[in-house]
Order: sequence, then C-alpha cells, then structure tokens
Amino acid sequence: MLVNRNVIEYGRFSNPDSETLYHEKWPTDYCARRKYETGLQCGGCSFYAPFNADWGLCCHPKSHHRFETVFEHFTCQVQVNEGWEQHSFCEDAGNCKTSEANVSENDTHSVY
Repeated sequence: MLVNRNVIEYGRFSNPDSETLYHEKWPTDYCARRKYETGLQCGGCSFYAPFNADWGLCCHPKSHHRFETVFEHFTCQVQVNEGWEQHSFCEDAGNCKTSEANVSENDTHSVY
C-alpha cells in the first residue's frame, strides 16, 4: 500500500514535468511562455508562497501546478500579478488587502 508522505521540496521543482517546461520555455504553451517573457512569473503571483529567495509553493486553486514547489521565475496561464512583495492569495489582487494593519473587521478577504 502506498502512503502519501506529503513531503515538500524546498530547493528544487517537486514535479519533474514542470521543471522540463521551465527549462524548455513552455514549448507548447504560448500563453505561459509569453507571461514568462514579460516578467509575469510566480515570484510576483498573488498565490505564490515563498520558502526562500528562489523557491516557493504554488497555491493558485486553478493552476495545474497547485501545491507544487516551483522556482520563482516559473509561471503558468493563471498567474495573478501582484508584485514581488507580500501576497494576498486573492484573484483580484488589486482589490485585496495584504497588510493586517490595513484590514478592517468588515473585510472579507483573508490575509496571509
């Protein structure tokens, strides 16, 4: 019987297929390749949870790479650009709060 150990990779891609996509620059996915080329990469995505300066976890519920360890310069079709600082994990990144100091009791968005 196989047991899921839920091991998180911290210094490399957790999915070899994603690593291949990155190294080959998304040969069959023009949308992802274009996002990468224009700087819309995981490190700036609202749904990127960094582990360190280079690696983090994709948390986008619509991404094919959800729950994968990815390189900060990786990308995907559903990347939500929020900048390379603190992330809100929100689809509409422009309207989400990212600082607890800016969140009122009536806000419905989660802050991470």
